[in-house]
Amino acid sequence: MPRLRPFVKGCLTNVFCLIIIGVIIWVHFLIISGEDLSDVDFGEDIKSPPRDILFRANEIINSGRSFECSERALNQYLGSSILGKEINSIAKFINFERVAVRLRDGEFDLILIRRINDKRLTFSARFQVVSNIKGIEISVKSGKFGNLNVPGGFVSLLYPSVLSITELLEKEKEMLTRPISVTIKKDWLQLAQRNK
Repeated sequence: MPRLRPFVKGCLTNVFCLIIIGVIIWVHFLIISGEDLSDVDFGEDIKSPPRDILFRANEIINSGRSFECSERALNQYLGSSILGKEINSIAKFINFERVAVRLRDGEFDLILIRRINDKRLTFSARFQVVSNIKGIEISVKSGKFGNLNVPGGFVSLLYPSVLSITELLEKEKEMLTRPISVTIKKDWLQLAQRNK
């Protein structure tokens, strides 16, 4: 029996290593298999943008009414407003396709879509939005790298991309600093003047 112990130990070590390799392969498979976006309403062709949503929102809110925008119109607006590209070192392999949002009750997903050849890569972060007397509070809930769900802390890996997007949306950020309340429902966004 003593002679079998090194053999058994070697077998257990090999099995453990195979399990670790299998998990790593599975995680990579989940990351490179793009997230299901069939429930996201992208709108029509992004080359034909809708009327300026920002102008309409300002006009309606200033008149004291609430502004409503569908997920479809918002995604069409984002698709025509944010035209990005990857840095030169990886632009040969990866193409930036678009930014989109998925609106849900009280939260939204910000989705970055890229392509490697014909393969779609997706990275998304789920944000919770709460409007209160102080203003609008946005917090990260979770994220997804392809089909791999990750906790909110892992979304920090997306911060450089998210920050580069917010830099392109200066006017839109100014709108959110106004005294307004934001209500997000499934497929709809509503902005209104905040009650003091």
